[in-house]
Parts: sequence; C-alpha cells; structure tokens
Amino acid sequence: MIIVTGGAGFIGSAFVAKLNSEGINDILIVDKLRSGDKWKNLVGKKYIDFVDKHNLWSLLDSGIFDAAEAIVHFGACSATTEKDADYLMSNNYGYSRELAIWAVEKDVRFIYASSAAVYGDGKLGYSDSDEMTSKFRPLNMYGYSKQLMDNWIIKNGYEDSVAGFRFFNVFGPNEYHKGNMKSVVCKAFKQIMEKGKV
Repeated sequence: MIIVTGGAGFIGSAFVAKLNSEGINDILIVDKLRSGDKWKNLVGKKYIDFVDKHNLWSLLDSGIFDAAEAIVHFGACSATTEKDADYLMSNNYGYSRELAIWAVEKDVRFIYASSAAVYGDGKLGYSDSDEMTSKFRPLNMYGYSKQLMDNWIIKNGYEDSVAGFRFFNVFGPNEYHKGNMKSVVCKAFKQIMEKGKV
C-alpha cells in the first residue's frame, strides 16, 4: 500500500493518476476536502480508501498500516501568501515531522514535498546540498516552514532514508481549486482565452 497525503490536491491527484496508469490501486488517500471542489480531483481515480487528515493518526497508531510500502506526503498548505505562521508551523512542519518519525520508525519509505521557496531570492543559488539548506533565506513563511522540515531531516540524519522534492512552479490538470494560488501558466491560459493576450 502507498499512503498519499494531499491525494485530492493538485500534485497529489496527478501522482495518484500516474500510479493508477501503472496498475497501482493499493492507495490510501489522506486529505481535507472542506467545502470546495477539490473532491472532483478524485473522480475516476482508483484507491482503496479515503481518510481525513486528522483521522490518520489513530489509524497509524492502530498498526494496520505498518506494512505500507511508502508515504508520499504532498499534503500541506501551499499558499505562499499565507500569513498565519502558527498554522504553517503546525501543518507544514509539525504534521510532516510526525509522519516522517512514524515512517522512519516503521521502516516505511517517506517522500515529501518541499519547495523552491526554500531558496529565497536565489542569491545563494539553487543547490540541493545538505550544507546549503540551512543557509538559504526564504522570503515568506511558507518557504520557511518547508526549510524547517528539510533542516530537521538533515539534523536527524534521515537524509538517506527520506526524500524531499523542491517543486518549482508546477502546473497542469487538477489545479482549478487553488484559487489565487493557481500556477502562472494556468492564469495566463485563462487570460489568453478571455483577452487574446497575457
């Protein structure tokens, strides 16, 4: 089984679709749907169950997922404009850290979404070396919450058993629910269709 957090989100649902295209349906989707249209990203996907992100902990504690092959953790607040630092610390850093601890203790592969926002303004380059990670200066709280997770992985010596991906300006299907956080490509396409130009 593969546990995909944020599996109803933009990147998560695309990842689930890719797994499905390779014949992998033994997927547990973890997410928070709320009242928007994000649920539409699940239509047509094959998975064994859906769990609200807050209910995942009791299931993990029960031991029924100890034999999971991997946790692919795409669940997070991806709004670079989010100002609630406590929310970002709890959601993007705390939740991710606890999932990583569980996965490492159970010897379950842990793959998580970091962000290019970690690099800040780019003056220090875009190196993925562990030595550079703590030197970057993110420009917003979102980027800082992702940097904290990257630094925590390195500090605890998990970099050989955990993989983080720093996504840059991702675009594609299933991002319509993201409101103002849609990609530049998605926003430009809409402008071109409506006005004939960007």
